[in-house]
Amino acid sequence: MFMKFLAKLCLIAFFAVTTPSVSGAQSIEGFRLGDDKITLQRLGVPSETKADGAFTTLMYHGSDGVDLKATYRKPSNLLVALQATWPKDAEGPSTGYGDLTFGKTSLSEIRSQMGSNGILYGSQSPVIASSNGAISILSYFDVSGTDTVATFVTSINSDEAARIKATFGAEAYKHAPAAAKLRTISVSRREYLENSQGTKRTLDIGYRAISWTSGETTSKHPAISLARIKPGQLPVFRTYSGPNNFPDFVGRDREFSNFRTRITDGMSGGPSFAGEYSVIQIGCGTGCSFAYVGNNRTGQVFNVPVGGEDNMYLSLKYQLDSRLLVAQWADYDASKCYVQFFGFDDGEWTDLLKHEVGTMDDCFKTIAENVSRSP
Repeated sequence: MFMKFLAKLCLIAFFAVTTPSVSGAQSIEGFRLGDDKITLQRLGVPSETKADGAFTTLMYHGSDGVDLKATYRKPSNLLVALQATWPKDAEGPSTGYGDLTFGKTSLSEIRSQMGSNGILYGSQSPVIASSNGAISILSYFDVSGTDTVATFVTSINSDEAARIKATFGAEAYKHAPAAAKLRTISVSRREYLENSQGTKRTLDIGYRAISWTSGETTSKHPAISLARIKPGQLPVFRTYSGPNNFPDFVGRDREFSNFRTRITDGMSGGPSFAGEYSVIQIGCGTGCSFAYVGNNRTGQVFNVPVGGEDNMYLSLKYQLDSRLLVAQWADYDASKCYVQFFGFDDGEWTDLLKHEVGTMDDCFKTIAENVSRSP
């Protein structure tokens, strides 16, 4: 019954690849699930941004004509879904997955590679008809050895759908595979996908997960340059210019009371970071220091996430009109120097990127020197 139901709905699921079932990194357009959203800066400014609770989706128009959607989860800012779509009826570029090609690979060709009809999600029809008569067909496969689900979408434009229906009538579905062309390929964390699709799943007889071995042996994008991470990418939306309000060292901020004089003195000059904060750095021995940020508007104090003996020779770079804080520090045991980028939003820190810049001796150079010479 499952097979007949899928056929009548035009559910042409895709394939179990013939490559070894070794789980590869799940990449789309050179980006990978689990990457930090900061890697998307290679694409420039998104054409559209949509927020949905803890998730934000950024949309880009690629130079090769492929539209990319990338979804990340806050506060980790790690990518949980990637989707590439070819918006034209004409043949497009390679999908980067096996020999599948946008706008060219048909359902008939895909079926010749499949081992089963994949997964049917109970809350989502596998066939979507648009108001103009076009038809889209969705199929889902788990990616072997991961928590990732791959989605493939083929479509038949309205003119072709009308022609097939007029020619074959009730038997039209049998002839759909040759006409349907691949339009979208995506990978998603299963937990994220099932937020919209639900958790009820039916597996086809003989179902097996696919392996994901991208045709890209290396990323199509160059490694991001640290010098391209600019304070203006994390702007502030207000700058506080009122009177300084100091911490409540008896109540809310009592955990910081041992350094009340240093913190109060550090906040006396007014905000210097993220619109309304002062940064206070306090020494704890030779090469050792730690830091706080104090809100000049509310008086509340927060720890900076690096400092102490684990992060020696700590240097900080920041400015009033940005939520970006750059820290440079040395790992004494490994004898290495690192530059680390953080975002700060309403009292919460987000670790954006950590990069090794050299040996511990490189931490005696300025942050600007190390950032500008990094690839």
